[in-house]
Amino acid sequence: MISEVELLAQQLYGNSSTNEQRADAERKLSVLSSNPEMLDQARMILETSQQPYAQHFAAISMSKLLTIHWGRFSSQQKTDVRSYVFTFLANKGPSLQSFVVAALVNLLARITKLGWFQNPGNDVTEEVSQFLSASVDHCIIGLEILNELTLEMNANKTNLPLAVHRKKSISYRDKSLLQVLQISLQTLSSLLSGSTGQITPEQDSKLREQCLKLSLACLSYDFFGTSSDDSTEDIGSVQVPTHWRSLIEDDNTLATLLQAYSTSAAPYSAMAMECLSQLSSVRRSLFPNQETRHNFLQRVLTAIITILREQQRLGEEENFHEFCRLLSRLKSNFQLAELIKCDIYSELIAAVAQFTIESIRSCPYASNSVYYLLQLWSRMVTSVAYLKGEGESHLDRYVPEITQTYILSKLQSARASLQSNPNEDPMENEELLVDQLDSASPLCRYQYERAAEFLISLFDPLVNKLQALAGQSQVSGIANAEVQVVEGELAWLVYFVGAVVGARGTSRSSDEQELLDGDLCARVFKTIQWIEMRQPMQAGGSSNTLERLELSLLYFFQYFRKAYIGEQANLASTNLYLRLNELVGLSDSLMVMNVIVNKTMQNLKMWSSHEEIVDKSLSLFHELASGYNSSKTLAKLDVITFALRNHGPAQFPFLTKSGNPRHRTQFYITLTRILLMEDTCLMDFEQFMAPFVPILQHLQAFFSHVSNTGPGSAREEAKSLMIGVLRDLRGICFGTSNRRTYVAFFDWIYPDYLPMLINSVELWWNDSAVTTPLLKFVSELVHNKCQRIAFECSSPNGILLFREASSVLFSYGQRILNGVPPTYKDKYKGISICLTVLNRLLSGGYVNFGVFQLYGDSALNNALNIVLQLSLSIPMQDLMAYTKVMRGYFPLQEILCHNHTTYLCLLETPVFLQIMSNIQYGLKWVTPPHDMSVSSDCAAALYHIAEFRFRASKKDAQALASLDRHVAERPQMFGQLLALLLEAVVYDDCPNQWALSRPMLALILTNEEAFEHIKLEMCEAQPPDKKGQMMSAFEKLMNGVQRNLESRNRDRFTQNLTQFRSDVKAFLNP
Repeated sequence: MISEVELLAQQLYGNSSTNEQRADAERKLSVLSSNPEMLDQARMILETSQQPYAQHFAAISMSKLLTIHWGRFSSQQKTDVRSYVFTFLANKGPSLQSFVVAALVNLLARITKLGWFQNPGNDVTEEVSQFLSASVDHCIIGLEILNELTLEMNANKTNLPLAVHRKKSISYRDKSLLQVLQISLQTLSSLLSGSTGQITPEQDSKLREQCLKLSLACLSYDFFGTSSDDSTEDIGSVQVPTHWRSLIEDDNTLATLLQAYSTSAAPYSAMAMECLSQLSSVRRSLFPNQETRHNFLQRVLTAIITILREQQRLGEEENFHEFCRLLSRLKSNFQLAELIKCDIYSELIAAVAQFTIESIRSCPYASNSVYYLLQLWSRMVTSVAYLKGEGESHLDRYVPEITQTYILSKLQSARASLQSNPNEDPMENEELLVDQLDSASPLCRYQYERAAEFLISLFDPLVNKLQALAGQSQVSGIANAEVQVVEGELAWLVYFVGAVVGARGTSRSSDEQELLDGDLCARVFKTIQWIEMRQPMQAGGSSNTLERLELSLLYFFQYFRKAYIGEQANLASTNLYLRLNELVGLSDSLMVMNVIVNKTMQNLKMWSSHEEIVDKSLSLFHELASGYNSSKTLAKLDVITFALRNHGPAQFPFLTKSGNPRHRTQFYITLTRILLMEDTCLMDFEQFMAPFVPILQHLQAFFSHVSNTGPGSAREEAKSLMIGVLRDLRGICFGTSNRRTYVAFFDWIYPDYLPMLINSVELWWNDSAVTTPLLKFVSELVHNKCQRIAFECSSPNGILLFREASSVLFSYGQRILNGVPPTYKDKYKGISICLTVLNRLLSGGYVNFGVFQLYGDSALNNALNIVLQLSLSIPMQDLMAYTKVMRGYFPLQEILCHNHTTYLCLLETPVFLQIMSNIQYGLKWVTPPHDMSVSSDCAAALYHIAEFRFRASKKDAQALASLDRHVAERPQMFGQLLALLLEAVVYDDCPNQWALSRPMLALILTNEEAFEHIKLEMCEAQPPDKKGQMMSAFEKLMNGVQRNLESRNRDRFTQNLTQFRSDVKAFLNP
C-alpha cells in the first residue's frame, strides 16, 4: 500500500505528470482524505514513508479528516495524534522538506485550535519551548509552529460558528499571545546580537524570517475578534490589551525592530518596517497618561528621522512602500497637536516634506506608494482647523511646494509617456488616478489662492499652444503629434481641477474660493470649444489623447455637479457664476447645465463607438436626472426637449453601435424619468412614444407575411429592430414608477403591440440574443413595484396582462425544454428570467387567480406547469451553481407553497418528491458563505406545506389525499426535514434562526413519533455525562406550547427554541 501511495503522490505533486494523471491520482487518493476510518492509515504512511510527497499528502489528509469529522473522533484519538505530530517534528523535523514541515505544522495548529477548550492543561508555549531550546533548526520549527498557530487562532479557516471562533481567539489572546510575541522578540534580539552561536547564512535567514513573521502576526492580531475589513488597515489603531503596556513602552522593543530593519535584506526588512508600523499605531488609551504617550511618540519620530536622515534601505521598493504606509498611519493615530508638541517636530516635518518631494520627482516605483504620502499631507492640512494655538504646524512652508511638485511631476510624466509612445495612455488606470487626486485635492485647497494661480499658469499656456498648433495639424505630422502631447497634459489638468472643485465640501469655502473655482472652471469650459473644433479632424475620434480629454471632462462635470448642482450643493453660489459670466458668459446654473447636457448629448453622437465615453456620459446624464432640482432644470433645456421628441438611432447612433446593450435601457430610463416628472407629462407621452410606432408597424408587417420568416436580410433586419425596441421599451417601463404613468404605458402597448412578443418567441426561440431582452421586458412589465399596477375595479387589464405573460412563458418554455443545449447562455439564463416573471406574476396582487379555474382558462396552469418543468429540468448542482437561477427558483417555491399549495399537492408523486428534495437541499445553506435567503425561503415553503397538512380543511380533501400518497412513498421525509432543522439550529451558527424555526412546530405537531425518535437519537449521540442535560433541554422545548399554530403559540415555541439552543450550546461548548 505504501508504494502505491508514493507512486500516486508522485503523480499528484510531481512536475512531470500530465493533468489527466494528476486527476486520476487525486481521485484514487481521495478515500484517504474523506473517510474518517482512514486516519490511522494516513498516520502509518507518514510514519513509514520516506518520500516527501507521500508525507505531505498524509499530513494534509489527516488535517482534512480531523477538520471535517472532528466530532467523530474520541478525545484520546485527538490527543494521540497531536502528541505524535509533536514527537515526529522533534525527531525528524530538521531533515524533512520544508513543504512537509509546513503541512505538519498546519496539522498541529488545526488540532490545537479545534481542541482548545478540551485540553485546558496544554500550554502551547511550554510545549514549543522544547524546540526553542534545542538546535537552531528545531528553534526555526518551533517559531513556525507558533506563527501558524497564531494565524490559525486569528482567522476562522474552518468555518466554526463565529461565537465559538471568537471565544477561542480571545482565549488564545489572553493566555498565550503576549508570551508568543516576547519569544519572537527575544529570539530576534539574540540573533541580532550574535548570541545564538555559530549559524549558517541559511539558518540566519530562516530564523530571521520566522521571528519577523511571528512578530507581525502577533501585532496584526484581531484583538477584538471583529474580523475587520482589510481595506481599513491603514487607518485603524492596533487594539493591544492593557497588559501589553510594559512591552510596548520598553525601549528595547522598538530598538530591536529598528535594528532588524537596518540589518536585514528584503523582504525581511519590509516585514520589520511593517512591524514598526503596527507598533506605532497602538491605541492611545493603552498609555496611562499623556506624558507616557508623548515619550512613546517621541521615540517613534526619532526612529523615522533616523531612517530619513540615513536613507536606510529606502532604495528598495518594498521598504519604500512600507515606510510610506508608516508615515500615513502616523497621522491617523496621532493628532497634529500631539505631533507639534514633540521637540523634533520641526526637523521631522522638514525631513518628511523633502522625502515626499524627492519621491514624487524621481522615485521610479512611487506611483502606488505616493498615495500614502498624499494621504498623510491631506490629513495634516485638514487637521489645521482644529489647532488651538498649540504651536506652529509649518505646513504653510511645505504644502504648496509639495502640491506644485505633484502637479508638475504628473504633467512631465504624461508628456514623457506620450512623446515616447503616442498610443500609450498614462491615465489609463483611472481608479488609481482618482484615489491620488482625492488625496491631493485638499492640499490644493489649503492655500487655494497660490494653488489656483499655479494651475492657471499651467492651463493657459497649454490652451494657447493648442490654438497655435490647430492651424498646423492638418499639414504637419509633427504638429499633430505635439497636439496629442498637449492634449494629454491638458486632460490631466482637467482631472485635477475636477478633483479640486469637488473637494469644496472638505474645506471651509469662502467667497474668494468660489471666485477661484470660477477661474478654474471657466478654463475647463473653454476646452470644450477646442474639442468641438478638433473632432472633425479626427474622423470620428481616433486620437487616444482626445478620448482621454473627453473622459477628463466627464470626470470634471461629475465633481462640478456634486459641488454646485447636486441636491446637497449650495445653489446660491453667486460668486462662482459671477466669475463664470465674466469669463465665459455662463451666468447661472441653468446655462451651466445646458453646456454640460449639450456636451453629454454630443458625446452620445460623436463617440457612439467608444464604450467608456458612452458609459460615463450616460451615468452623468442619469445622475443629473436623479436629483429633484436638477431634473426640473433639465426639463427646461431645449436639448432635452429635442431629445424627448427625437430619440432614435438616427439622432443617437450609440443605440445601435454601443457594445453594451444596457446602454439603450439606461438611456430610456433617464429620458422617461425626465418626461414623467410633472403631472402634465401624459399629454406629451404619445409624442414621446411616436418614434417607436414606425418600427413596431414595420415589425407587424414582417410577422404578417409568412414568407419573410425564412432566412434572409429581412429577417436579420427584423431581429435587430426587435432586440433594440425591446431594450428601449424595457427602459421606458422601468421609468414608470407610479400607477398613472404605468397605466399610460400599458394602454399604449396593449393590445396593439404586445401580441408581437409571441411571434418573436415562435420565430427566434432558440436565439438568446432575442429571448433574453424579450423575457427581461416581460419581467419588467409584470413587476408591481411601488404598487404601480393598479387598474380600475371594472378593468380586465390585470387578467389580460397575466394571460399575455403566460402565453410568452408557455410558448418559450415548450420549445427550449428539450430543444437547446443545457448551457447557461442558451437555457439556464432564460429559465432564470422565467422564474422571475412567474414570481412577479404570482406575488403582484393584481390578478384574482380563482377566475381562471372558474371560467376554464388554462393560462394559470400553463404558466405553472411549464415553469415548474423548466426549473426541474436543471440538475441540482447546476441550479445552485448559477446564482440568478437559484435566487429565482427558491422564492418561487415559497410562493407556490403559500398561495398554490393545492396545485403542488396534486402534482405527480415523483415531481412533488423532487421539489421536496430541492427544499431539503436548500435548507442546508444555513451558514456563510452560503446565501442565507435560500434556507429562509425553503423554511418558509416547508412551513406552508406543514401548516396545510396540519389544518386539514375539508375543502382540500382531494389535495390532502394526494399529499398522503406522496408521503407514503417516502414516509421518513418530514422527519428527516425536522431533524435537519433541529441540527442546524443547535449545531450551526445560523444567522436566520427565526426563519428556520417557523416550520418546526408544524412539523412536530404533524410528526410526533418522528420527533420523539429524533430526541432519542440526539441524546444518545452525546457523551454519557451530557445525555441528561440534552434530555432536560428537550423537555423544556415544549413547555407551554399548545397543539395549534396560532401566532401566539408559534411565538412561544420560538422563545423556547432560542432558550433550548442557548442551553445546548452552553454545555456542548463550555
